[in-house]
Amino acid sequence: MNDLLSLALTPLIYLVDICYFFILGLIKSYGLSIIILSLSLSFALIPLLKQARKKENEITKKIQYVNSQVLKNTNTLKGEDKFLATEEIYKKNNYHPIHNLQTGLSFFILLPIFLSAFLFFNINIEKFDKIFLNSINLSQPDKLLFNLNVIPILIFFINYIDSQYRFNEKNSGQKSYLFLSLIICFLIYSMPSCLTIYWLTSSLFLIFFSYNFFINRLN
Repeated sequence: MNDLLSLALTPLIYLVDICYFFILGLIKSYGLSIIILSLSLSFALIPLLKQARKKENEITKKIQYVNSQVLKNTNTLKGEDKFLATEEIYKKNNYHPIHNLQTGLSFFILLPIFLSAFLFFNINIEKFDKIFLNSINLSQPDKLLFNLNVIPILIFFINYIDSQYRFNEKNSGQKSYLFLSLIICFLIYSMPSCLTIYWLTSSLFLIFFSYNFFINRLN
C-alpha cells in the first residue's frame, strides 16, 4: 500500500524532501525544521484553502435549506410517500446526500500533503533519531506524560476548536468532522513525533486560518 502511495505522490514527496532539507541546512534543528516546513506548506496552500472554504459554506447553506424543506414538506408523511417526497425535493434542488462530503473539501486538499509528509518521514525515519526540546525523540512517539502520547491528543482538541469556526452554524458536518478527527487521533497515536509535530503545527495554522476566515465572513 505504501509503495502505491509513494509512487502516486512521488512529486509531492520530493517537494517535501527538498523543502525540509533546505530548511534544515539553514537552521540546523531537526525539530524546528519540521515546524517551519509545516507552516511553509500550509501558507502555500492558502489560496486553495480559501476557495475550498467558500465552497464548503455554499454547500452547507444548501444542505441546511434542503433539510428544512424536507422537514417542512414530509413531516406528516411516512414510508414510501416520505421517501418519494424527499427524493423530489432533492431533485428540485439538484442535491444528493453525497454532497455532504464537500463540507470537508479543505481537508481533502490538505490530505495529499499530509500523506506525502507521512511517507517522507517514514522513508527517512532513521535520520530523525534526534532529541528535540530535550525530551522528544523525533523517530519515536512523544511519550510526554507517563508514556502517554500527548501530541495526537492535542491535535484532536485543536481540531475540535477549529470545528467551532469551521461549522459555526448548526449542521451535520461538524459531527462528521469531529468523528474523522477522532479516527485520525487513533491512527497517528503511536506514530513518530516527527509526523505528529508536523500535524500539530498544521492544525494550529488551520485554527488561525478558520478564525480569520470566520471573522472576515462576519464583516
